Amino acid sequence: SALTITSDPLPQTVDGIPLRVQTVNVAVTRPGFMFNPTNCEAHQITATVAGASGAQAQVASPFAAAGCKNLPFGPKFTVSSSARTSKQNGASLNVKVAYAPGQANIKSVAVTLPKQLPSRLTTIQQACPEATFAANPATCPSGSLIGIAKAKTPVLPVQLAGPAYLVSHGGAAFPDVVLVIQGDGVRVDLVGSIDIKGGVTSSTFANVPDVPITSFELNLPRGGRSALTANLPAKTKGDLCGSKLMMPTTLTAQNGKQVKQSTKIAITGCPKAKKKPKRKAAKRARTTARAGTQTKGVGR
Repeated sequence: SALTITSDPLPQTVDGIPLRVQTVNVAVTRPGFMFNPTNCEAHQITATVAGASGAQAQVASPFAAAGCKNLPFGPKFTVSSSARTSKQNGASLNVKVAYAPGQANIKSVAVTLPKQLPSRLTTIQQACPEATFAANPATCPSGSLIGIAKAKTPVLPVQLAGPAYLVSHGGAAFPDVVLVIQGDGVRVDLVGSIDIKGGVTSSTFANVPDVPITSFELNLPRGGRSALTANLPAKTKGDLCGSKLMMPTTLTAQNGKQVKQSTKIAITGCPKAKKKPKRKAAKRARTTARAGTQTKGVGR
């Protein structure tokens, strides 16, 4: 992400007296207006300075944040899926990331789906052509739309939200997942690569902007064009209840720190286990019997 600022023309005269500006100082002091990067790599601030007669000069100043390596990194990453699956409507997946302030921002996310939740090949075949997406994502085929993404950031006053598309790239084996999230005049395309080996799908979002995010959610719903389907034994009758689904996950921070975990996929919509009825009468009888025994032991 970057911010471009263009000033109004500087005054050339005051009361008819020509000016020759030697120095212009700008101090930005409003609290919370700017956020430091959490990546300590060298960057630069560039500018184009235009003269009154039309000449231009390109200038730059190096910039790097200090102390990035000391920032903590501990996002909360949770995943869930609906218990209901079918050959017609496939399977769902819901991913959430929660983030506390004061941490290094996320740089990349890599996940591997369990073999029980493979990609739906008929949906992958409906990916939007790259040229169509580049011209206008809204004109992509409806079959390429696989979900919805949402993100909240303190940088903007509104929530970013938008569709998730499958986008094909010519001879590439598999399409990318592109999340088009936007709000308050800002649009961000988050690109995740897809790889499928042995029926197991892995995906990597390798270039997440160095921007603070308080929460993120990606929902891939069930439906006739679902992104995922279910590979389950016939005896389950398309029900994920009782399945132990794990998703290997690697979260990498902008400062290089990593969180590697095997994320448990929670199954929603399963019937609650029936509680055994309490036998109050039998419990009271046992309590009374014990009390009677203790009373007899006290007597002389």
